[in-house]
Amino acid sequence: ANVLTNPAVVLLNLLFPATWFLLLLEWAAVGIEGLVYRLCARRIRRPFLFSLWANGCSFGLGLVIGGIL
Repeated sequence: ANVLTNPAVVLLNLLFPATWFLLLLEWAAVGIEGLVYRLCARRIRRPFLFSLWANGCSFGLGLVIGGIL
């Protein structure tokens, strides 16, 4: 699910670079991915928490690769 939402988040962030907008996009991605996990991966007990964790790792890794952290 992250592979589906990540390109959209990155593209929109490049087009409209604002911290508040990036956070909004990330929260939207968490919600969309959580819904996808809930509908498609029934074995995940807490799909929205899993999505939050996955996006946090992805966002953190992006910061590390970008040299911000």
